[in-house]
Amino acid sequence: MLSRLSAWPPLLLLALAACTGPAPESSRQPSDRPDRGEPAAAACRDPVVLPQPDPDRPRYRLRITVRPEPGVVAGRLRVAFTPDLATDELVFRLWPNGPRQAGAGTRLEVGRVESEGRRLDARLTDPTTLEVDPGPRLGPGETIEVSLPWRLELPGPSFDRISSDGTSLRLGSFFPLLAWQPGAGWLRDPPSTSLAETSASQVADFDVSLRLPPGVEALATGREVSPGRWRARAVRDFALATGRFDTATATARAPEPVRVIVGVDRAVGESPEPYRNAAVRALESLAARYGPYPWPSFNLAITPGLAHAGIEYPSFVMQGEETLGIVTNHEVAHQWFYSLVGSNPAREPWLDEGLTTYAQSRIDSQIDLFASEPVPVPARNRLGAGMRYWDGHQDVYFQGVYAQGVKALAAVGPPDVIDCGLRRYVSANAYSIADSSDLIRALEAEAAGAGRILGRFGVRS
Repeated sequence: MLSRLSAWPPLLLLALAACTGPAPESSRQPSDRPDRGEPAAAACRDPVVLPQPDPDRPRYRLRITVRPEPGVVAGRLRVAFTPDLATDELVFRLWPNGPRQAGAGTRLEVGRVESEGRRLDARLTDPTTLEVDPGPRLGPGETIEVSLPWRLELPGPSFDRISSDGTSLRLGSFFPLLAWQPGAGWLRDPPSTSLAETSASQVADFDVSLRLPPGVEALATGREVSPGRWRARAVRDFALATGRFDTATATARAPEPVRVIVGVDRAVGESPEPYRNAAVRALESLAARYGPYPWPSFNLAITPGLAHAGIEYPSFVMQGEETLGIVTNHEVAHQWFYSLVGSNPAREPWLDEGLTTYAQSRIDSQIDLFASEPVPVPARNRLGAGMRYWDGHQDVYFQGVYAQGVKALAAVGPPDVIDCGLRRYVSANAYSIADSSDLIRALEAEAAGAGRILGRFGVRS
């Protein structure tokens, strides 16, 4: 997956804001015929037809109770899992127990693991990895249904994806999640020590019942189909935010109708309408370039304690105060690069952050700005490095992955050519977990020598 927390260096953030400035009021209003920016090249205007998600994808049912006082979220998880390869274990990742979040006071515990009334042997092999013995070896296409209770201790206010500040909660990567990659098996990459993410998971369906304190509201992945019940289809994860929100809604055409809901926590004190308008514009612009947004909803929560940053999840984004503009565009672009086309950020973080920064820069007309950003020596030509490397070079992670990703793609070809290549990449890899060889294959179809050029930046197929 991606480096979910996009914390931009403050000086660069200010420079980008100065370059773009606020959009005129007329262009920030939802419109039947929005400004979608420069169209894709004529050669790639044919509609992108997305494949169907795997019919054997996992299906989660979650029952969640939020108790801001004393800072606990409790739940029960039930999941039906069907591997495409034989396996004699199940692996759940407990990401809140990673070093950064655990150091802030976050802790995720699990109880007895069961399947059809029988207890399954389970053990923590490290704080973030729960291995479960399913009993008889599972063959390809065999389904097992597993259930387990879990309890999450919240850290208090935190500049991270899990935070608790009164009734204002951010809950991202917060429950046990299967770490299966179809065609490859279980993923055991260690957690990042920075604000980045090393989580990867296949798409799944979620049916979530949420119990909140009186007067507290939620925004989350998917749609609220009845009070307190959320459903999402073919998404990689489920996240939510709670608080007391002022909301604004609209319909984006991306190209199918997408219900957009933006909620601003009243502790932030901003208006939701500008964020709503920016989200609509970004969804429509990106869909015109890279293919349809495939879910019926998009929700955005503006939460306290996350200034100048955003955290993306499928069909749902959490941002902080004063993030209108490039942060919104960036996080919406992640709906294509991480959410629709997955990747493994532990091994290739540039595939979500680099491609997302490029897509965001097409909306903001910032390709030249990012492409000219100096790349410090420790990051130079290390674009394809994994998070083990970047955790040791956190001070140059932004320049090495975000900016250098744009620089590398700009070296491959002009924007309309790259747009066509990215459309091919989305069309071929939607709902799957892709790698650099998949991207190079798509780009080579539009720009001969793309792999050789990316290789100069440290990307290997």
